[in-house]
Amino acid sequence: MSLENFFNPKSIAVIGATSDKNKVGYAFMSNLLQKNSGSENVANRKIYPVTLNEESVLGLPVFNSVLDIPDEIDLAIIAVRAQIVPKILTDCGQKNIKNVIVISSGFKETGFEGAELESQIGEIAKKYNIALLGPNCLGVISAKDDLNASFAGRKPLPGKIAFLSQSGALGTALVDWSFQEGVGFSKIVSLGNEAQLTETDFLEYLENDSDTSAILMYLETLNDGPRFMEVLSRVTTKKPVVIIKAGMGTHGNLAALSHTGALAPQSDVFIAACKQAGAVTVSSVRGFFNVVKVLSQTTQTATPIQRVIVLTNGGGPSVIAADLIDRSKSLSLVTLSNDTKEALREVLPPMAAIGNPIDVMGDALADRYEKSLQILSEAEDTDAILVILTPQMMTETKKTADVLLKFKDKINIFPVFIGGEFMEDGRKELIKSGLSCFDFPRDVVESLDYLAKNAPKNKSPLHRSKDFKRQDGEMMDFVCMKNLLSEYDIFISGKFLTKKEDLENTLQELGEGSYAMKAISKQAVHKTESGAVRLNIANLEEANRVWEEFWTTIPAVEGVLIQKMEKKGREVIIGMKKDNTFGSAIIFGLGGIFTEAIKDTTIRVAPFGKEEALKMMKDIKGIKILQDFRGEPPVNFEMLSQIIVNLSRLALEHPEIKEIDLNPVMATENSATIIDARVMI
Repeated sequence: MSLENFFNPKSIAVIGATSDKNKVGYAFMSNLLQKNSGSENVANRKIYPVTLNEESVLGLPVFNSVLDIPDEIDLAIIAVRAQIVPKILTDCGQKNIKNVIVISSGFKETGFEGAELESQIGEIAKKYNIALLGPNCLGVISAKDDLNASFAGRKPLPGKIAFLSQSGALGTALVDWSFQEGVGFSKIVSLGNEAQLTETDFLEYLENDSDTSAILMYLETLNDGPRFMEVLSRVTTKKPVVIIKAGMGTHGNLAALSHTGALAPQSDVFIAACKQAGAVTVSSVRGFFNVVKVLSQTTQTATPIQRVIVLTNGGGPSVIAADLIDRSKSLSLVTLSNDTKEALREVLPPMAAIGNPIDVMGDALADRYEKSLQILSEAEDTDAILVILTPQMMTETKKTADVLLKFKDKINIFPVFIGGEFMEDGRKELIKSGLSCFDFPRDVVESLDYLAKNAPKNKSPLHRSKDFKRQDGEMMDFVCMKNLLSEYDIFISGKFLTKKEDLENTLQELGEGSYAMKAISKQAVHKTESGAVRLNIANLEEANRVWEEFWTTIPAVEGVLIQKMEKKGREVIIGMKKDNTFGSAIIFGLGGIFTEAIKDTTIRVAPFGKEEALKMMKDIKGIKILQDFRGEPPVNFEMLSQIIVNLSRLALEHPEIKEIDLNPVMATENSATIIDARVMI
């Protein structure tokens, strides 16, 4: 079943054509006859109006039935009332028309009778081997082929992005918006009720469409999830697919049902499936439109845009942009080399910031941006430059836009022109020349983050001078740490040994059961990753063997911590980190080896008492795990709160301490046992 004639038909029959400007049949005739400047496609395409009520439509002779048309027809468009669509579609089948668009509404979106009617036209299409789009759809647009087989007001600009939509209204809104932003499209398809052809059929067609480099989809429902995933998985290896899914919530599901007559799949399953297949899911229309702007000026490949330079004439917006990039899942700020910084110093004022972000100062004219871009466009390990322009009295908006256009084919440039009327000339200049302009840094950063699909942050290497020395905090040795914590009634479980001869007495003292052994070394900060932990040790023989392994494989061992294995409990983390602005920040959350992966924590600023500590613990998302959970009694929040308060006091009284980790703390209904700890000075 070929879909090619939906996009470049040589002959089209419009059934329901009319000269009445208030009807859909007129809109189709008008759009099909409207050609772009210089295009010969429309002139060479034959249009056949079909109606019983008029003799001619827009100067073309009318036929009473498609069966009366003497020529072959590549595409038929049906825009008549729903009740007579089956008869018209049967005529199309008898005429051997293989591609049909049914615009008419009044099918399954209206209820049971409409669903029966829709099922009937589906069977007719199957009988005559017709590729049927619709019903209840907007139609199709192919900008390259100068085809507007829809009732959208006009064709979009030609481009490399295709859009498949289960909402005709969003399609027309996107087309109208695209002119304002200078965004072009290859093909736009309004899917409607999908009586036969579905989103997956058109996705598969676009897989090998040379005119399309990226695909957008608005979906309310899926007809065949497994097939969709199969096709989507193939397509995303060749070109990016970005999906906005409606009907995620309860009310959204109900709206989708009334709109398309089909229930939406559960949101969490849908998002997981799309991610698994390599697609990007976007949660808002604004985000969707911003992703379109990014895709319109850069082709996303297997290597996403991640490493970013920020160039600005305003400090505040650059700080916001830097914060957004730091908090993003996939983006990072490029670390500029000393050579790049030195080159910037030579062309920028002494007060200019030459790190990243680069602030060329508020009095910058266009030439200062140009000199900076000449240097930055050659910077190593750089995927894109986010250029922020704010309106100052000296700002040359249009000239700066002209500068950016010089570099758009050399490196990915994302202009952010913040302001109103003053910035309009520059925006228009960029858009006219095919460079999208964004309103705020968030619009760019979030779009790039979406398209990176949560790829790990790909930071550029640090460029250090030869005499660079690392200035990290030092970990306090175990004995000093243990003594310090005990002064504040914070006790680490187990026995710390420095001599192998003490193993036997220690195991006897701990009692029967299994044991954990941990090598203590400042070079093994994360013990599990360093191989410095052994669990479920059953006897002295095993303990002796582990001791020997530690001393031969772990560097700079101070000693070994031996603990009785806790048979039950729930793991939490209690910690402290010195913040440059607020001082001692106390952290509580779910703990253990997955602490950094889960990141379910809450924060309070010291000092505070037990009441606030109890509130703090209840703020984590996984609080139910610590309360009555699957028959387990709640943990002892009172004991945990006392540890938190004691840690808060310790932090205030020891300003030299940078970080403290008590992780895990094994919590039960009767105890709160600190299994491991570290203190950074």
